[in-house]
Amino acid sequence: MHSHLPEKSDPLRELREKLRCESRESFQLLENFSDNPVCSIRHDEASHCLIVVWRQYATHSQFRYIHEKLLSLICKHRVYKILGDDTALPAIPSEDRFWIIDEWFPRAVQCGLRLAASKRPDAHFGRVAVTHIQSAAPAGLRCRIFEKLDEAREWLDRDGPQWGEV
Repeated sequence: MHSHLPEKSDPLRELREKLRCESRESFQLLENFSDNPVCSIRHDEASHCLIVVWRQYATHSQFRYIHEKLLSLICKHRVYKILGDDTALPAIPSEDRFWIIDEWFPRAVQCGLRLAASKRPDAHFGRVAVTHIQSAAPAGLRCRIFEKLDEAREWLDRDGPQWGEV
């Protein structure tokens, strides 16, 4: 009965095991979460913001692993803003879109995420996916899509509450 508790206490364990068996990009993601072929992630401490730059399509396991790791960073560093450069994001399968909406968003808001801004993807199906996800954001999470990354950053800086206000 207790043999399943470690897996449930670490949602990343199963994803790490899947990634080890996938592609070279998946292995590189495991080796260097902050800078790999799928994405780069930076924590801007001064503005309580995570910056995510998508570099290519993410497989189901890669997408969920990245978002689970983002969630742990949101909680650990008390981040309340995410800035996404989604320019190179070609698509997000509907199963992963609904997972973000139904499962990830509520946990992210519970950890303190309040604002998400992104640069619109170049690819049509990427635009459709990001628009779908952001339009379904829960109460307590404001999301916007911009044509330029600088516009998204300015919105987060201008409209973002100060840490004590969230």
